[in-house]
Amino acid sequence: MNRTAHVRTNKLPWLLALIGLVAIAAVACGSDTAADTSSQAVVNAAAGESDSSPGDAPAVTGETFSHGAFDLDMHAGKPVLVNFWFPSCPPCRAEMPDLQAAFDKYGDQIAFIGIQQLGLDSPASGAAFVEELGLTYPSMPDTNSVIQFDYEVFSYPTTVFLDKNHDVARRWTGIIGEKALTEQLEELLAG
Repeated sequence: MNRTAHVRTNKLPWLLALIGLVAIAAVACGSDTAADTSSQAVVNAAAGESDSSPGDAPAVTGETFSHGAFDLDMHAGKPVLVNFWFPSCPPCRAEMPDLQAAFDKYGDQIAFIGIQQLGLDSPASGAAFVEELGLTYPSMPDTNSVIQFDYEVFSYPTTVFLDKNHDVARRWTGIIGEKALTEQLEELLAG
């Protein structure tokens, strides 16, 4: 094998690793999607998001850590924020104070529900996480990952905004900051 071919072969794994890191960084920094266009659908799919158009939201039902039963039907006519997280996820932890502040401000107008992904963490660690951070909005473990799969969530954190008809209005993958969160919630209330 000549030296040029050998150098090229050795660089390929590093190039592929670099491309993978850039893709992960892009997802972790967050993205905002509304109605999909064909090019946006490709970007969304690459970021782990659904390429389907907004529409009827899948069911969200279960027993919360400290607020009793939760069901979307309990919030008919009210927009809903559905946040997918897990305790050992640093970006999830980073956005929780902004979610709590938004709940404090909008909780009477918009229903909030946190969905804990199980796998790396147990329901007990999820309950401890919620208590440690002083979160007062309902959160629950996603037993058997049913809600996660129904919403096609494979990147954390992910926040799904449902309009008052409980149709998916928007998805946000990655950390959502205070400014973007406020903008999304104001749009839900205006719609």
